[in-house]
Amino acid sequence: FEVFPEVEIAELKNLEVERLSAEVGDEDVDGIIEVFRKQQGSWETAERAAAEGDKVNIDYVGTKDGEPFDGGSAEDSDLELGSGRMIPGFEDGIAGMRAGEEKTLQLSFPEDYHAEELKGADVEFKITLNGVQEMVPAALDEELFAKYGVEEGGEEQFRKEVAENMTRELKNAVEAKVKQQVMDALLRAHDAVEVPRALLQQEIGAMRNQMFQQFGGAGASQDLDLNSLLPDDMFSENAEKRVKLGLVMAELISKEELQADPDRVRAAIEEMASTYQDPQEVIDYYYSNQQQLAAVESKVLEDQVVEKLLEGAKINEKSCSYQEAIAQDQAPQ
Repeated sequence: FEVFPEVEIAELKNLEVERLSAEVGDEDVDGIIEVFRKQQGSWETAERAAAEGDKVNIDYVGTKDGEPFDGGSAEDSDLELGSGRMIPGFEDGIAGMRAGEEKTLQLSFPEDYHAEELKGADVEFKITLNGVQEMVPAALDEELFAKYGVEEGGEEQFRKEVAENMTRELKNAVEAKVKQQVMDALLRAHDAVEVPRALLQQEIGAMRNQMFQQFGGAGASQDLDLNSLLPDDMFSENAEKRVKLGLVMAELISKEELQADPDRVRAAIEEMASTYQDPQEVIDYYYSNQQQLAAVESKVLEDQVVEKLLEGAKINEKSCSYQEAIAQDQAPQ
């Protein structure tokens, strides 16, 4: 039977991390409010030529060497220009057309297109534009504010709460990026740690179920062979990193005799609760649900380990914009 491996903690020599430094400015708040207005806005008929950002309704027929190809034709199809849904040149070719116009586009499929028979193929699309709609953002009024939880105080209070939420998001994003750099350094320093196969399979199973749930598979898993649909190879690399990191973190917590600081746990729960209409109800929920409370305590413990490791690190501050600071890294976590 398998046993937990002996984990010897390696010293993180010359640990160096980059910490982003940004502020939430008025223009950033304006940008998010504009997103909210569009989310609550409506599509209305536009009596003009189509432009990027518009929604168009089209009929189209695609041909290759004069013959229609599978998936290349549709009628009464809605398309938002600038969405990138279609192959390069298709949406750009529609821009400038008016309702009732027809146009033929000479295009080429990308070399890495998923359908083998269309990779790099030269094709022709005959397009008929049926109509153009433009997005009309919702008015900046009490109705909009209420939809985002602001019942009193008007635009001033709305902007204040938006700015507070953005500041909280910024703080979390900056801390997450620093934490990820420390975790990556830990993994590199403990690359030789052996991962028990039982723990690896357990983590793979958890990641498989998590992905299935994310794609709306709740309640249907009993009728499907998830192991075939989502094979182990899809998760094994990241699962091994997670297990290895878990073993190292557990040893660090034990070595440093760390326990989750109750004040920090309370502060973390209160911060999450502050985004709800009844914060106290959320706080009570966490403290009455041992599983949810344990999850918060685990995160606080991780943060305490990271802070301990950062005590001897070189931290380089880098100024950047709000958008750059909150942008998600592309590397899998």
